[in-house]
Amino acid sequence: MTVIYNPTAGWRRRRKLIDVVEAMNRHGATVSLRETTGPGDAEQFAREAAATGSAEIVVAAGGDGTINEVANGLAGSDVPLGVIPTGTANVLAIEIGLPKSSEALGLLLLSGTPRQIGAGRVNKRFFLLWVGAGFDGRLVRAIDPMMKRRFGKLAFVWAGIKQVFGRSGPRLMVSDGTVSFDCGWVVVANAEHYAGTYRLAPSAQLDAVGLTTLCVPARTRPGLVLALVGLAVGRLEKMPGVHVFKGDTVTIRLADDQSAQLDPVQVDGDDMLTLPVEVECWDVAKAPQIRLVMP
Repeated sequence: MTVIYNPTAGWRRRRKLIDVVEAMNRHGATVSLRETTGPGDAEQFAREAAATGSAEIVVAAGGDGTINEVANGLAGSDVPLGVIPTGTANVLAIEIGLPKSSEALGLLLLSGTPRQIGAGRVNKRFFLLWVGAGFDGRLVRAIDPMMKRRFGKLAFVWAGIKQVFGRSGPRLMVSDGTVSFDCGWVVVANAEHYAGTYRLAPSAQLDAVGLTTLCVPARTRPGLVLALVGLAVGRLEKMPGVHVFKGDTVTIRLADDQSAQLDPVQVDGDDMLTLPVEVECWDVAKAPQIRLVMP
């Protein structure tokens, strides 16, 4: 077993990694640890492990961004992906119901049955949870890495406040090939949860075919505050003016000619791309596939 871990987690989260590894060692596992030093390392390490056959399972220990990298490295191989959640929000762990006990999680990683999941792809890169642009993408880009390391979720709150009280964001154009929507915030979801335990898209499921797209019209302070309240109470899908649709392909671009400004796109909670992007469903019947160890 290879465990690829992000060393930037605080002590409490590092303790989680140590406890799970010790639990697996007690049950006879041979665990090889690989530490990342920067973006792209986790994907490269996972690809190497899959290509050489050096591990029966590759485990991502970190946040949703680290898990995304490892998933991309393993895509198309027979090597399953395991998860030790040591990040800030750990949305994938919440989504699939990973046990909180280190002992139980260690046993799951050793004896759990991998399942093929329906991932999404954005500009040919896989994602497991969501792709977001507009308010969503700018919030993620605005997060201070040092503040995130020290204060965890408060860094997201502070970045969100700055976006709400900052200047209005650009208009986005979202299209599924037949219908187009003009909005200020869009999330293409492959999972129900978002930013922790918030229920963004109850109709989206990891093991279901199709993506759920939410187009939120809000660009100004009052609209964004109202949308965030809707998200907090699990009613964003039902808010006035919010368009929700399911489909296999979505394109997101800046409306009009705003090309001078490269607006950011978050992928599984990390700042990865800029507009325009094309998002597509990648269901379990297609290849390459991603296999995830789940309860």
